[in-house]
Amino acid sequence: MKTIKHVNKIFEIGLKKTGTTSLKTAFQVLNIPSVGWNEKKYNLWKRNGISEGFLNVIKRKQAFSDGPWHDCDYRILDQKFPNSKFIILERNNDDWIRSKEKHESPLYNANDIGGSWLYEEWITDRENYIKRELMYKENKYKDIKEYFKDRPNDLLAMNICEGDGWEKLCPFLGVSIPNEPFPFTNRARKNYEIS
Repeated sequence: MKTIKHVNKIFEIGLKKTGTTSLKTAFQVLNIPSVGWNEKKYNLWKRNGISEGFLNVIKRKQAFSDGPWHDCDYRILDQKFPNSKFIILERNNDDWIRSKEKHESPLYNANDIGGSWLYEEWITDRENYIKRELMYKENKYKDIKEYFKDRPNDLLAMNICEGDGWEKLCPFLGVSIPNEPFPFTNRARKNYEIS
């Protein structure tokens, strides 16, 4: 594994079910030391926030996607790790909600009842839960774009679900495009689901 010398860290700071697994795999193809979803680190973050112990975990890798990394306050990450790059993964709302429901609803995950990622609201208050999630997504992405508005070289918005790949990611990171297809993972059907 090698680090990109001119970049401190690379943080995906969007939301789950937007292509986070594909992005982590892309980091691996580029030989960037990276970590994706990590339940142990997520629980550490939930307990202590961005503590010294959590920061020490970040110091050991260069690229981060999915939780808990994108759940952290990106402004603190920006302050603690200057000269870093930030990525938000976009996805159209209908597909995003469908993928979240499949992932989070107890109706689709009968074998995982009790899992911390399952939300009863998908059953008990579905309409309002969807409205809250869409509002959260809209506000989070708006705030991120506002925060980086004067630093366009530090924030990349890409839509892996619509086909964005190496042609957007590699120039942003200042690396060469690899001689292999972008890793679109977790395709479930022709109009694929990407986590």
